Amino acid sequence: MSSDASFDDTIEQLGGFGRYHKRLLYLLLGPLFFIMPFPLLHQVFVLHVPDHSCVPPEHLSNESLMVNHDIWQELVLPTMMLPNHVEGPSTCTYFNYTQDQVESIIFMAPKMANMSTEDRKQFVETLQNGTEQAACTQWEYDQSEFFDTLVTEKNWVCEKSMYTADLYTLAIVGLILGTFVFSLIADFYGRKTSFYVGAASVIVLTLCMIPGSDNFHLFAFLKVAAAFGMLPLFQSPLSILCEISNIDKRGYVLCYGCITWSLGQCVFPLVGYVIASWRLIKAVSVLPLVLFFFTWKLLPESPRWMISKGKSKEATAILRKIAETNNVVPPPDLEQRIQKMSENNMEKSLGYLGLFSSRILGVRTILMTIGFTASAFVYYQMVINVSNMMGNTFLNLFLLGLVEGPGTMIGIFLANTIGRRWTHCTLLFLNAILFSSITPLVYITSEAWVPPVISFLCMFIKMNIAATFTVAYVQAMEVFPTSLRQSGVGFCSFISQTISIGGPYVIALGMHDLKLPYLVMALICLVGSISTSCLPETVGAKLPDTIEDASMIGRSDRFFSFLPRKYEVPAEQDIIKKRSKV
Repeated sequence: MSSDASFDDTIEQLGGFGRYHKRLLYLLLGPLFFIMPFPLLHQVFVLHVPDHSCVPPEHLSNESLMVNHDIWQELVLPTMMLPNHVEGPSTCTYFNYTQDQVESIIFMAPKMANMSTEDRKQFVETLQNGTEQAACTQWEYDQSEFFDTLVTEKNWVCEKSMYTADLYTLAIVGLILGTFVFSLIADFYGRKTSFYVGAASVIVLTLCMIPGSDNFHLFAFLKVAAAFGMLPLFQSPLSILCEISNIDKRGYVLCYGCITWSLGQCVFPLVGYVIASWRLIKAVSVLPLVLFFFTWKLLPESPRWMISKGKSKEATAILRKIAETNNVVPPPDLEQRIQKMSENNMEKSLGYLGLFSSRILGVRTILMTIGFTASAFVYYQMVINVSNMMGNTFLNLFLLGLVEGPGTMIGIFLANTIGRRWTHCTLLFLNAILFSSITPLVYITSEAWVPPVISFLCMFIKMNIAATFTVAYVQAMEVFPTSLRQSGVGFCSFISQTISIGGPYVIALGMHDLKLPYLVMALICLVGSISTSCLPETVGAKLPDTIEDASMIGRSDRFFSFLPRKYEVPAEQDIIKKRSKV
């Protein structure tokens, strides 16, 4: 029996999922996942770009020129093609008329209101021909949703419009770098330490971004550094709780975490709506994390990590505490058993290179990574793209969060009913169709029914992506062998995050053409659907222990086979085999 199996048997004897585990789940993990949307997603509000218009110098205002607003726009602001393919006044430049031209406009002002459209157009064109255009230096921002954002305060529009995309990208860079930094901290100092160090860094560095906003480069550096600690806030407590829970309850723990995350994402826009000021939003988003430092005694260090580090006495003490809280008498040989596990747990993972040690496993690693990327890329860009969606920003984000809980449960149900492969493939293909159907709607701005329809379609896509995210993790756990399982999931996550660096720039394409972000995401979902359709079906299979086992799964399957009802797991084998041909 492997050390992993022995540890799972020991956990069963200590109560499996008793009072100790429920206390961690309901008092720590649930509240943590409820709060996590705030520090992770608050940048959507901080970097929100509201509707804005150019404010030329005072001598070119409509009051100074003595014309109404419509004629003033026609005279002073160049006409440009807006992102929704409708011509409108420029938000970045204006005609810099000379004093003589200004006097001519004022002289003609009383007559312009009574001019025919053709005569006024000819007069305006005569004025504008040869007149230099100047870049706007001041803007008027729509405050119907926010009192202020960092964009409105620092005027990050027009020539500085890419600052927001850069900051979104830097946040992803921080997550990627944090994966390496805090993985080392977790390996050397423990997962509990990793969690609290990560929480402290997120709180301190995010708050430092408020006074640091006067310098873009300092703000950008703090943005990267603050994102470092996000990973352990998710992974460390979840990993600890899953590792000390019995096998049957690990799915429940993951599902509960996803549902509380969904609830938090629903509350998050409501809080943003009430505050509507970027400084307060930043502070409120991270300060609740301070409360989790009072859970130091509640959260144990991972006993599995302690065993791997030879700390068998400390691991035994934690396991005895679990048994005591669960009102279970621990096995009399618990200490000897843990000591033996510690001595036997010397097998090293082959690492990322091991994923490509066989041709079949290497191909499946690439296909699984593409599937991961399709879900991760679209998930994060759907949140960022909330500014390009029609309708109210807060309502859109609320609705997108509302569907995540049902999406997670639907994903788990379908994965167990029709299988991982067809669930993952079909949902991604459906999203490609839905994204494509949105593209013609973004140009229909005059119809009242369009914004609700786009919001509904985006909600449906977000629900599907929440489902595919869940299925992707389950599928990856079942495709990769035991010696490479953690490396496989980590490799998929790392590559998907790296590719997502380009996501904010895809969303920024919406400033030029509103359909482009949706078309790009449709293509990504289509590629992901094709890739996941080539993975083997793993529903009902035992987890493969070796690279050979992993390579054998699905070798004899037909591409269009529907396998869940045709498969059984032979008692003498750890891989799926056919019971009858399809």
